[in-house]
This record gives sequence, structure tokens and C-alpha cells, in this order.
Amino acid sequence: MAQFSAQSRKLLVTANQSAHSVLALDAQTFTLVARVDTLPEPHMVVFDPKRKLLYVAITYRSGYYDEPGPRGSEIAVIDAVTWQQRSVVDIAPYAGPHDLFVREDKLYVTCESHGGCVVVIDVDSYRVDGHIPTETPGPHWLSVLPDGSKAYTGNKEAEFVSVLDLRAGEMIGKIPTPNGSEDLEVASDGRLLYVNDRAKPLLHIISTWNDTEIDAVELPHNPHRLHLTASGLAVVSHYLVPWNSGEAVAGAVSVVDTETRRVIAQVGVGVGPLGIESDPEATRIYVDNAADGTMSVIDAGAFEVIEVAPLEGGAHEVIYLEVD
Repeated sequence: MAQFSAQSRKLLVTANQSAHSVLALDAQTFTLVARVDTLPEPHMVVFDPKRKLLYVAITYRSGYYDEPGPRGSEIAVIDAVTWQQRSVVDIAPYAGPHDLFVREDKLYVTCESHGGCVVVIDVDSYRVDGHIPTETPGPHWLSVLPDGSKAYTGNKEAEFVSVLDLRAGEMIGKIPTPNGSEDLEVASDGRLLYVNDRAKPLLHIISTWNDTEIDAVELPHNPHRLHLTASGLAVVSHYLVPWNSGEAVAGAVSVVDTETRRVIAQVGVGVGPLGIESDPEATRIYVDNAADGTMSVIDAGAFEVIEVAPLEGGAHEVIYLEVD
């Protein structure tokens, strides 16, 4: 069931895996604009500006990557104008959908089935057009060059990042990551790829011209999620305690200047920081805290938390969007 209030043009949308919901907040006041129930459990969400739709990956029925329950096989489709769930697309036999990317008439979704792959979906017909192998069962994160030609998947414990040719529909290379990889993001100009290490406090920097590592930034703690702002900052989240420790320990984010390749700030946030986003002007950074169901709002100039907005349990991903 959808709950909907007055329309707001600038929104923050979060997927909440434990609450089985998608929330839309006013990006200025952080008041609730809409709430949509989903199947268990939604992890990632992406906005299709052409169709004004949200695509939400239903990844597991319970749990998370390291301790998963049964895998989901659905993509929820939500209208970002009416805030009604328009459709639930079942992509079975593909299962474990997670990160998503939409370009023109195609939706690309990482999946844990079929040996690990990126599924290609026609967004007008919701037809599955096939998949691109990643050669590892855990392709969790996805980032794509601005021209849509090449994609990369962060593969958790696998010792490489997969390189995919989206136009040819095939895997074309591997970037060594001996410690595994977590979240990854391509810079806005497409020249560099930033990759979080899975086991060590490192942010790897890759040239997308030859898919070779050129540098690494030392971080204060092991990284998890990653976001690049429009002003050239890389924001990295840290859990500070193991996933399964059961300890309610506040997390943190590190802010890296991508020009100097140095950590310039650390900011304490809530428990279990996952999704990270910023506004188009790069004045605010938003961090979803999964374990305490809140969002930390950070002043991107002063590097301090200026607001803590209530969300729902398992706040997993946050995106900023504008709806006319």
C-alpha cells in the first residue's frame, strides 16, 4: 500500500530492507512525502528520469550478503509522480538482484545466480533480454562509464573487478583486487574508477583507459559504501565493527579529496552506514544508517552532521531526484 502526501520536487528516496518499504522525503525539510510497501527485502533503488519511475531490487527474503536468506527475484517498479507501485517484475530464474543502472531503454541489474551476472531488462516491455557473465557469484556493485560503453562490478570476496562491454554484451577483462572489493564508482568524466577494498583500509584508483590501478588512498578504517560528489569528493562509509557483531556502534564516513588523493575529514554518523548520496550542488551529503533506521545529513563544507532524519529499519540505499 502506498501512502502519499503533497508533491515535492526535490526528493530523497530510500529503500529500507527490514521495513520492506521505499520512502520519499522532502530534500529540504526531510518530512515524509510518500511511503510504498514492497516485497521483502528491498536493497537498491535507481531512478529512470525519462519515465519517472523507480526500479527497486528485491535482493533477499531476509538477511544480507554474508548471511543471506532465500534470494529474491523481483524488481519493483514505482511511479515517482503518483507514488503507486506500478508493477513487480519477476526475473526468475535469475535471483539475488542487487545494484542497478538504467540507460535509455535498458535496465542493468547485478544478480548472484547463473554463476554471477548482469541481467539486461527492456524497461518498456519488462522483458529480460539475457545476461552478461561476471565469472564470480557475488557481483554486488555496478558502475558504468558516462557513455554507457563499459561497466564494472564490485565482486565482494572475488579477487578481481569484472570489466563488461555493455554494447557487445560480454565480459572483456578483470582488474586484480587481491583482497576483494566492495562498492565502486566511475568519476563523472569517465577517466577514473574508484574501488573500495573489501579487507583492507584502501580506496583503489583505476584508469578506465587501460583498466589498471594507478594509485590507492589509505583510509582510517575498512571501507564499505562509496559515493562521488559533484565537487570531487569521494565519501566512504565505515562500519567500525564486524557486520555480525551485534554491537550498536556508531559508524563513520571518510571524505577524500580526489585531486590530492588524501583523506580531508572524518565524520561520525549512525549505526551501520550504508547508502550515501549528495545533492547536485554538493553542499550536503546524505548517509543512510541501516542499523538504527536514520539518515545523517552532513554539511559538505564544514563536514559536520547538521540533521538526523528518521527513516525505517534497514535503510539500505538513498538517492536524490527531482520530479517535475
